[in-house]
Amino acid sequence: MTEKALTIITQREDLPQLFGKRIENQAAIEEVISKIETESRSITFDIDTKDGQATCRSLAAKIASAKSALDKAGKAKKDEYTVTTKLIDADRNLAKSRLQALQDEIRQPLTELEQREAQRKAQHEANLDEMVDLSALVGADSSAISERLTALQDKVIGDDWQEYKSQALEAKDFALKALRSQLAETKQREDEQAELARLRAEQAHREQQEREERIAREATAKAKADAERQAQQVAQEAERKEREAKEREARLIAEKEASELRAKQQAIDAAKRERDAIEAERLEAERLEAKRQANKKHRDAIFIAAKDDLVAGGVDEEVAKQVIKLIHTNKISNVTIKF
Repeated sequence: MTEKALTIITQREDLPQLFGKRIENQAAIEEVISKIETESRSITFDIDTKDGQATCRSLAAKIASAKSALDKAGKAKKDEYTVTTKLIDADRNLAKSRLQALQDEIRQPLTELEQREAQRKAQHEANLDEMVDLSALVGADSSAISERLTALQDKVIGDDWQEYKSQALEAKDFALKALRSQLAETKQREDEQAELARLRAEQAHREQQEREERIAREATAKAKADAERQAQQVAQEAERKEREAKEREARLIAEKEASELRAKQQAIDAAKRERDAIEAERLEAERLEAKRQANKKHRDAIFIAAKDDLVAGGVDEEVAKQVIKLIHTNKISNVTIKF
């Protein structure tokens, strides 16, 4: 089998029709795939040679082309079904929308009737809740409860309540009992609170009288204590002023003596600093001179040694001196004297 024959396999005109088809529970396209596998594996080559490598590369490319051809054929088959599927979905949506509209049209009278019935029941139930709410007066005073009780007693339960009439009568009776009980309890509580307020007022009046008497006693005692304390403060103030005058005089004398002592010590310190500075300058000058002499002695010794080496090498002594001088003054390139 040749590579050309492998190409012919994927050029069958019926290739798209094989996709999605089953023969004895096996995909019809399986025959083509198996044939490509068999024929491809039957082509032999020596991978160690250039011809073999070229054959391998070409065969792999042919298989890639076959893979692309089969995928393209399968997609073409799928596109046919996609068009049909979209048409079917459009028909389904048309049927659903048209028949839903028909359903809503036919059921409209019943729907409106059910809505009116639901609204009627909801209104009755809201009225029942409102009647029950009439008995809910948490924290209200007896006047508000009496007004609510009168309004509820005047409320007429007629045939307009329809099938909720019995429930409305029961709710009204329940609310009236609750309000009457709450009114009795509230009046009792208000009477008890009024009595408690009266007792508290009497107690507050007694306590106020006792507080005023205590304040008067405390004021008298305070005035006496203030007078005694003021007299004591006057005596203490006079004593304090006398003591502070003496302390101020002693402090002025001490400050004067300390100032004189500081001035004397500052003069001594200034004279010492001046002597120390002069001595430091002298010592630094001696150190620098000694260092200069030592450096000069060291350089002279090196110059003499270099000159002697040149003379020993056959250079005239004056010429040797001139050479060393030129080197020392950097007149000769790339030659220096190491100190």
